[in-house]
Amino acid sequence: MQESDVTRLSRALHTGAFAITSEIGPPKHSGISEFAETARLLAPIVDAANVTDNQTAQSRMSPLAAGRIALDNGLEPVMQITVRDRNRLAITSDLLGASALGLHNTLSMTGDPIHVGNHPTATPVNDIDTLTLLRLQNELRNGRFANDTHEEMTGAFPELCIGATANPMAPDLDVEISKLRAKMDAGADFFQSQLCYQPERVALFLERLRASNLDHWPRLLIGVGPFKHARMARHMRDNVWGVEVPDALIARMESATDEGEVGKRICIEVIQELREMDGVAGCHVMAVAWERSVPEILSRAGIRPTA
Repeated sequence: MQESDVTRLSRALHTGAFAITSEIGPPKHSGISEFAETARLLAPIVDAANVTDNQTAQSRMSPLAAGRIALDNGLEPVMQITVRDRNRLAITSDLLGASALGLHNTLSMTGDPIHVGNHPTATPVNDIDTLTLLRLQNELRNGRFANDTHEEMTGAFPELCIGATANPMAPDLDVEISKLRAKMDAGADFFQSQLCYQPERVALFLERLRASNLDHWPRLLIGVGPFKHARMARHMRDNVWGVEVPDALIARMESATDEGEVGKRICIEVIQELREMDGVAGCHVMAVAWERSVPEILSRAGIRPTA
């Protein structure tokens, strides 16, 4: 494995700094001004930001193009790649192009179901699964195509820092750790999780990881995010896969006189708890449609940029 150390994110993970990633959704049009403004807002305070790949199965600007725009505005991108929309040939093409354009961080994902999006009758591709996508990227950065002959490249290899997903909140932690082990063996360099509002569950996950005899410790970026209002908290609890919002937090939001302030405070508290846990490499801050809250949240949580 030849993990790239060319990115700010990979360097933060290697040095043991508490890494911070965030998220930025490409526009549903070809204009770039608002996207670029958000990129400039996040650039000084995070190590990298996920550029999503047709999130919620909605047609958006490609993460390859949007990632380059983010980079041009000072923000290091993590290019999300879903297996839902493209086959291995197209994905390989995108990865070679991404590295040539300076996009070296990736995150492998399945993608939201087609039927929930704005093209519900489109045909999902799913030529490969996410584990095969990780192997494909690992092959590429070692100078081989992931085809039947393991064809060798005749030029520069793409430099890639490969990300995958993990779920510390999984109902069966042994199964989840088995999946994580397989992803590490396939080439994953770091992991991001869905939103977490129960740090004690993360602590339990870390305990189980320590007892699992992994070859090396996974770099875990735990998902956090603020509630903008009580309605958002209830929506996440009821409708967002993999997110558990305790009733106590719902009640806290519903009784707040300033719901946004309390939502930010909850996020800050979670970050501070996670930061004290041995084995957590950082946080992945997701403030959907509220990116302007991220600088304040990180500052109040005592997080300083690593670069």
